[in-house]
Amino acid sequence: MKVARAALALGVALLATAAGAAQEQKVQSVGVAPIANDAAAPRDSALRAAVRNAVADAAAAMLPGDYAPPASPPDQADREPNAWLANKLGEDPYAFVTRFRIVEDRGRRPAMFSADRSVEFEYVVVAEVTLDLDAIRAKMEKLGLAQRSARGPARAVTIVVEGLTSYPPLALVRKTLERDRGVRSVLPVEFTPGRAVLSVDADQDASGLVDSLTRRAPEGLTVVKIDQGPDRATVRVEYAPPAPAPAAAPTAPKPPAD
Repeated sequence: MKVARAALALGVALLATAAGAAQEQKVQSVGVAPIANDAAAPRDSALRAAVRNAVADAAAAMLPGDYAPPASPPDQADREPNAWLANKLGEDPYAFVTRFRIVEDRGRRPAMFSADRSVEFEYVVVAEVTLDLDAIRAKMEKLGLAQRSARGPARAVTIVVEGLTSYPPLALVRKTLERDRGVRSVLPVEFTPGRAVLSVDADQDASGLVDSLTRRAPEGLTVVKIDQGPDRATVRVEYAPPAPAPAAAPTAPKPPAD
């Protein structure tokens, strides 16, 4: 009898622990820190940026589907689409994670992703971040921004983008994927010359994402599928910026009044 009671008590304790456990999600996130002449510890700043981006992207997935985020500054819209949300969440992104570590230290590189055009070099890291989704959701609900009972993404799909010659085509690919109603978030997790890897949380497989991407690609962006599996696909892009609209012809001066 004592053994049975002990077993029952243990089972109840385990259930209580499971019920009270935080909902976590492990993601990879890229952090970039501009290197200025007086910059201190750019590696730490890049790690903080990676954690900040991961938290903000997870929070963005909890927004109601009809929520219209505020317009971002032109120099920030592509590089940090959820920066406005990171600002609302507070100054300490580490309050919303349980663990984090640098998995790839890319070090000092010529500036490519920094919003400040005057910066010549930046420090880049890839971090593995374990998010505390309950803490993020609680903060979002307090801000009045969370969709009730919002949960983590349904499926993780890797999209490899090749043929990159600059940042704008990658920004267009990411923005096009994010417009798909079944996509919860699009996170860049790896950058090498001419190539980037995106982690897409979506309700569909790689085939559906690539079909949607090729069909919805904006003017000037061509997307060609290279290979594809259930949870991973590779595409090659070509980018030709649309020609600027012709300037309006000057109007003729009005004749002087009689």
